[in-house]
Amino acid sequence: MTARSLLGLAGIPTILATGPFWDRSEAEQLAEAFAAVRRRCVAQLAIFGTGKHRTTVLRRAYALGVGSDVHMLKSCSAGWWPDIVAAADVVAPGPEPGPISLMDILSAGRPVVAPIDPTTVRLVVPASAGSVDRRGDMSQLAASLLRLMSNPSRRDRMACRAIEVGRRDPMMMRLAHPAETVVR
Repeated sequence: MTARSLLGLAGIPTILATGPFWDRSEAEQLAEAFAAVRRRCVAQLAIFGTGKHRTTVLRRAYALGVGSDVHMLKSCSAGWWPDIVAAADVVAPGPEPGPISLMDILSAGRPVVAPIDPTTVRLVVPASAGSVDRRGDMSQLAASLLRLMSNPSRRDRMACRAIEVGRRDPMMMRLAHPAETVVR
């Protein structure tokens, strides 16, 4: 709650989507998946990262009637990424390396709903620290997000396993990228 307050977010369940947002169809699918989640439970979506289709998520969310629940976080000085991740209940990292690495997210104890790739599978699936979905499958993304957002005990179990993954696999730290941070 404190991290959400620092970022100007409401004290409700939060999905954090990290960019970069380079693909228009993926940005639209993210908005559609969030709209599907929002129809079934109270939630907000925080957008963090760069890319020319970052605003596409917001525009599409407004078209779907959930735009007021989408918050664009702006980049600023380094050192804030832990607060950004702490504000989230679930993180949806983009298909490309973004401002916050997968290891940073897992080490912070946040379950992920991530696009499938060999590194993600190696980190997420064996420990069940989230779900791994086919890239571009909006229905699967929405279902995975909804499963976690509507079931706090499942989310908490996955968060505990995410921390274990972050501690257990120091060799994966090479995946870490310099983190940029945000304020609203």
